[in-house]
Amino acid sequence: MTLDFTVEKCKTKATYSAKLKKQQQLSLDAIKKKVKIIMETPILLVVEEENVHVVVHKYGELLFQNCEDVPRMERIAEKIFQLGLKKNPETK
Repeated sequence: MTLDFTVEKCKTKATYSAKLKKQQQLSLDAIKKKVKIIMETPILLVVEEENVHVVVHKYGELLFQNCEDVPRMERIAEKIFQLGLKKNPETK
């Protein structure tokens, strides 16, 4: 499955975000089985991947903390989106 998403600098924060071009819900349960969890709430996870903290919102946005390496963020986003969409029944 090839994912269509963007990674860009947030306008209001000194951080980067990744968003799917077609907004979809992510399965936080599927994601948390495969990544290191820092914090968990019903609507988001904070995970650590490649020494980067990522806020994973259930509605499909990822926020990267303390990272400026765009190729690394793209790799991380691809992995998290793949995990979160794989078990999602809305995904074809």
